[in-house]
Amino acid sequence: MVNACLDRIRRNKSRAAFSLSSENAEEPRDHRDYAATVDMSLTVEQALASLPPEQRAAVVAVDVEGYPVAEAAERLGVPVGTVKSRCARARKRLATQLEDFREGGNHS
Repeated sequence: MVNACLDRIRRNKSRAAFSLSSENAEEPRDHRDYAATVDMSLTVEQALASLPPEQRAAVVAVDVEGYPVAEAAERLGVPVGTVKSRCARARKRLATQLEDFREGGNHS
């Protein structure tokens, strides 16, 4: 289930693109914003990948895929309370790992 969720996320990702032509030239700030967005996306993916598989599956199903907790529990074959606790633990770990982004700190 974990890999299926992650595969679905990868398939559904929309990739931002910008034109290099002079007629659509953007301010350099926009390129920095794009780079920051890409950096944040990669960091979030790495943080998700570092979670234990059970926590990752729960948080991806509920927070990324948008399934109601009850449906996520059914799909994962575990009780609703288990999904809730796995999501809570995953969110706590993610919050710690992504603290720099939340505080606007150094993203490197």
